[in-house]
Amino acid sequence: MSTETRESWSGKLGFVLAAAGSAIGLGNIWKFPYITGMNGGGAFVLVYLGCILLFGLPLMLCEITIGRKTGKNPYGAFKSLQLKRSRTADVIGVLLMLGAVSLAASGHYGFAVILFAAACLFVWLGFAAVGLISLITAMLILSYYAVVGAWIVDYVYRSFTGGLHFTQVSEAAGAFNHYLDREPGRIAAELIIFMVLTAAMIIFGIRKGIERCSKVLMPLLFFLLLAVIVRGVTLPGAKEGIRFFLNPDFSKLSIAGVLEALGHAFYSLSLGMGITITYGSYLRKDENILSTSLWIVALDTLAALLGGLAIFPAVFAMQLAPDAGPGLIFNVLPATFYRIPGGMGWFWAGLFFLMMTIAALTSAAALLESGVTFIMDQFKVRRVPAVIGTFLGVTLLGFLTCYSTNHWENLPGIEHFVQNVFNVRTGSWFDLLDKLTSNWLLPLMGLLTVIFVGWIWGARKAGRELREGTHGLVDENLITWLSGFRGEPRYMEAANSGLTIMTLWGILIRFVGPVVILAIFIQVITK
Repeated sequence: MSTETRESWSGKLGFVLAAAGSAIGLGNIWKFPYITGMNGGGAFVLVYLGCILLFGLPLMLCEITIGRKTGKNPYGAFKSLQLKRSRTADVIGVLLMLGAVSLAASGHYGFAVILFAAACLFVWLGFAAVGLISLITAMLILSYYAVVGAWIVDYVYRSFTGGLHFTQVSEAAGAFNHYLDREPGRIAAELIIFMVLTAAMIIFGIRKGIERCSKVLMPLLFFLLLAVIVRGVTLPGAKEGIRFFLNPDFSKLSIAGVLEALGHAFYSLSLGMGITITYGSYLRKDENILSTSLWIVALDTLAALLGGLAIFPAVFAMQLAPDAGPGLIFNVLPATFYRIPGGMGWFWAGLFFLMMTIAALTSAAALLESGVTFIMDQFKVRRVPAVIGTFLGVTLLGFLTCYSTNHWENLPGIEHFVQNVFNVRTGSWFDLLDKLTSNWLLPLMGLLTVIFVGWIWGARKAGRELREGTHGLVDENLITWLSGFRGEPRYMEAANSGLTIMTLWGILIRFVGPVVILAIFIQVITK
């Protein structure tokens, strides 16, 4: 039985850098630039920033508050905060069962079974099921996220050894597809390397492991980003890329693009996976949740913006397409970097993929830590065996993705099962996991989290925890504070009433958040 005492972050800086590292991942430097390119550039960026502040930040406050209040993993946290019996949880269970019946009727038996299992968990565990499903989601995401990390590790090696000499996008795309289709064993070996590096970051604990690594890796990440940006913006023709990325053109932004921005704001901050609750559980009571969350959001958003500036100026300067979708990183950028004048394209490509490796590692460490913390808390296991066990489980699951990234050729038995049970006729195991987690589980867990905080645990109780360490800032009247009349005798009576940060947060999580996240959920599952 474990006798380890629960750790805590050494201070605000350690928590902010670690939490920012969990949020700053491939979603910022890979997904954000390519969905920006597909949705018209600057207008999408503005909408995304608004979504981060109005919806991403309030949900992050919910998750950190849950974690710090309980000092437990997501499952233990929800379990300790919920009522002994929640009628709302029963209603949600019934609704999920009805959804399962609907899916079964349309032939999607696999998804129907998963939804029915989630419904049973709600009836059995109540809102503790949210924490448990969030943890399962995190492990599923890590199993294929680590494979993408393996690809990036491979491209770091190829960059510095001269293996990315492509003058055309078609050449780079052909080489990448050959790598995915014909070298699964190599990818599996690189997956093990990536997972070993991830486990090494957390095996020494919160302070000596995650925090210490984050204090080195996060500054290095931003340094590499700036280095690539400086080279890109100094290329002839780079101004067009900057203009595309930062100049708003709302005529190119559709309703689908707005919902895409909403969904990415949610995904980018690593919400709905249990990560933020886990990290928040190690936060000291005297830390200001509001200010730390603002710093995390600021660093995450800055990384996304810098990621765009690292990519689009160079892409436009080399006269390549900015709207290439997911292939932007592995197909377009190798050709982009190779074309850079001076014969140093290999060096800039290497720096870029090294930067992406750091982003992938810090996020993967957070995902792995959520599983490790759960095992330590619930089964009283020490950290080292918990890390080893979680590492082995995720890596073995990741092998399925390694051998079926583009298609099912290497997994014929599983292919037959998935096609008949899940009614999925195209894609791969990778696509199936991505659809299940990103389109279904993440928005669903986010929706249930805001419902829980706003209505079950209660905004007032959550607000008391959020208020700790803020020195009254969250109760300042925003109108009086922003207008410059704070402290004026005539307005002193209204200093702590009306529209405050606390009341605005309560409105957002009780009413606005559920509606918006439900809209995201409906949008992604009906694509």
